[in-house]
Amino acid sequence: MRALWNRIVFHLAYAFFKGFFAITFRFPLFVWLRIEGRNRIPQRGGLIVVSNHLSLADPPILWYAAPRHLCFMGRADILSVPVVGAIARLAKMVPVKQRTADRNAIKLAIETVQRGEALAVFPEGELSETRDLQPFLPGVLLILRQTRAPVLPVGLIGTDKILPYGKLVPKPAFGVVRVRFGEPIPAEQILSLPCSEAQLAFLEEQVARLSGQRRCAKG
Repeated sequence: MRALWNRIVFHLAYAFFKGFFAITFRFPLFVWLRIEGRNRIPQRGGLIVVSNHLSLADPPILWYAAPRHLCFMGRADILSVPVVGAIARLAKMVPVKQRTADRNAIKLAIETVQRGEALAVFPEGELSETRDLQPFLPGVLLILRQTRAPVLPVGLIGTDKILPYGKLVPKPAFGVVRVRFGEPIPAEQILSLPCSEAQLAFLEEQVARLSGQRRCAKG
């Protein structure tokens, strides 16, 4: 009975927030959202969505743009924020302890994909201060190796118009924000590359091509 109630609450919340963001992005934020390649997203089954990270507005923008629910990996301290934490739990967020090798987060992420969910990951690990694409962290490969799920690259463009780097309060964007979904990539295509560095570089290239960002050199 509890599981049924949780599903009902989840679907009601899903519908509410789709409508809420549809209104909020248009007014008062004045965002003209352009979504490209939406039909490329598999409608069901485990999926790893890999995106660039320009702004704290990225998760709601990406979530709204997708035609299915996305579970996000996010900072664990979000769960302690009133209201926001409750929403994060309802949205099945996978909490990650910042700047640590959080094995429990990787385990939960793997389980999320294995039960058929779409998991959204920002492999840069933090926001890009320079707007360049930061080197990807290897955690995404651990999830990929254990799940063998397809990877969907995404490029977000202009989300920092809503919430610039270092800001916590959104502002009217008065402009276009783009979400570009790439083609799903079979896990085998990525894992067949000779080493972890080559696999991460390949994923970086796919996201950079969609976002139009310059890739930062590792160092």
